[in-house]
Amino acid sequence: MKKLLAVSCLTLAATGLLAGCSDQNSADTTATDQKTIALMISNRSNEFFGVLERSAVEQAKTLGYNIEVYDGGNDATRQPSQVEDAITKGVSAIIINPLNQDATRSVLNDAIDRDIPIVSVDTTVANVDMLARVATDNVDGGKFAAEWLVKKSGINPEELTGIIHMQGLDGHTAHITRARGFTEYLQSEAAGTAWNTLTADPQKYIRLTGDFAQDVSQSVLEAKLSALDPAGKYVIYNENDVMAIGSIGAIKNDSRFNLKNFTIVGFDGSSEGKRLVDEGEMQVTIVQDFQYIGEHAVNVLDDFLRNNTIPANADIPVEVIMYPSVQTPRG
Repeated sequence: MKKLLAVSCLTLAATGLLAGCSDQNSADTTATDQKTIALMISNRSNEFFGVLERSAVEQAKTLGYNIEVYDGGNDATRQPSQVEDAITKGVSAIIINPLNQDATRSVLNDAIDRDIPIVSVDTTVANVDMLARVATDNVDGGKFAAEWLVKKSGINPEELTGIIHMQGLDGHTAHITRARGFTEYLQSEAAGTAWNTLTADPQKYIRLTGDFAQDVSQSVLEAKLSALDPAGKYVIYNENDVMAIGSIGAIKNDSRFNLKNFTIVGFDGSSEGKRLVDEGEMQVTIVQDFQYIGEHAVNVLDDFLRNNTIPANADIPVEVIMYPSVQTPRG
């Protein structure tokens, strides 16, 4: 495990392009010749991308780089033009948290053709020759959540009315991998026949799309609740804590339902997610270390730009833990 930190931060709500910044007190600026790194995040209003942004900006400034930050605002159509803008400005390197593989693949390959090294963070894009991919093992995180349900939650799947899977953005690799890890484990021999059967039943395994957004997840669940049994018992697996908050809000807003009949699982380990676990409204959340991800992405680029050092392994996984830590020992 690389390292895992308890992270809390202020949510940054601004959108758009931040001006590049440089640290006049940075050491060894001549070695970097004030090169510029473009940092492209998917959505600054998400707490964890605020953490990633701050850690990357601080590390870049410490090492003597200018850095320009682009906020995709959860709009997959915006990122390609942001990459094009960075290429036009002649940046030396790009750190990107891609919103959509198909939307960004071509323009990222254009950047690489211009000898601009790219490091992806948290999510990545297939068929792009990244210098490195620094990311949480989202597949394992999804598996963690499913494994907790099967082995630690005390839930009898035959007594469950259903599982609601609150999915993130279509085409986003975080959604794809978090869904894959969760469903593959529930469909595995290790989970057992009862869980396998439940997951295979489309009437009981309900997929909703919350776009990684609180308002969207709350709205789609509120609409779905009218078709659910108020006396039933449900699990809601949310692919991030923001959607978990929306799910909880939807249940609380419907007087027919009792939150105690829902087992809420989140993903990210946000400060709000941890608070909801502590207060008993959410049962567990997967914890990621976005501070490390942002800092390490800058370090990888710095080593390449100074020394032409290519990482021995392009895939640099950041492992996940669960909060509260009730999942150990595994297996």
